[in-house]
Parts: sequence; C-alpha cells; structure tokens
Amino acid sequence: MHTRRLFTLLALLTVATQASAQGADPAKPATPPAAPAAPAELNPVGSYVVNLTAQGNPMALTAKIEKKSDGTFAGVVMSDVFPPMPITSVKVAGAKITVTITAPDGSEATINMEVKGDDITGDWSMPNDGSRIAGKKLP
Repeated sequence: MHTRRLFTLLALLTVATQASAQGADPAKPATPPAAPAAPAELNPVGSYVVNLTAQGNPMALTAKIEKKSDGTFAGVVMSDVFPPMPITSVKVAGAKITVTITAPDGSEATINMEVKGDDITGDWSMPNDGSRIAGKKLP
C-alpha cells in the first residue's frame, strides 16, 4: 500500500515537473519585445541647393558640407548675392541636418533641413530674418 502511494506520488511529481518545465516560469517576467531599430543617421556630406527668402528677396544658396579628418563636418554656403559664408557647425539627427553659418554681417544664421530622398524642406533663421526653405541634394 505504501509502495503504491509512493509510486503515485512520484508519478504526480514527474508530471508536475514536466509541465512546469514546458510552461512559463511564474518567477521570471516575460521578455518584452525588442524596441524597433532607430533610423540610421543621414550622412550630410554633399552639396545642397537651398531656396529661401532673405531680406524679403527670394534667392538660391548652395551649401557644400565636407567631413574633416577629425570626424566633424565643415564647409561653405555660397550664393550670387553674398560672399562665401563658412559653415561653423553641422548637426545630424536622423534625416535632419542643422547647419550653422557665419553671415556676412558676422551674425550667426541657422539652416534646418529635413532630407527625404533628394528633396529638402525646413527653415532658416538669423536675427531679424528667416523663412521656410525648399531645395535638393545634388548628386
């Protein structure tokens, strides 16, 4: 009789152990799903034609961004109206590029570009001026 109970108890323990091994462990939380991968940052190197309004006049600029040996970016913004303006800072966040330049009057101007394929949209600003922009990244 004791042997039969012992055998039944061992059988129940074996079944319970197998069921526990196949099911989720209640002591361990379920693994959360992996977060979606962040979009790759845009490589800003290249030339961009930027159409904007400055001092009430429509104009086109060409911004040329290059990568320096230290891994930072620099370049120049050119137009038919103003002398070349040095790019002092380039920041990239996903598909957005922020370019800071020194304007001809010595003040700082910022161009915010969102790049989708070859198309550019965004805005630019400096003290007492600014507008929306549109343009293209050149091949």
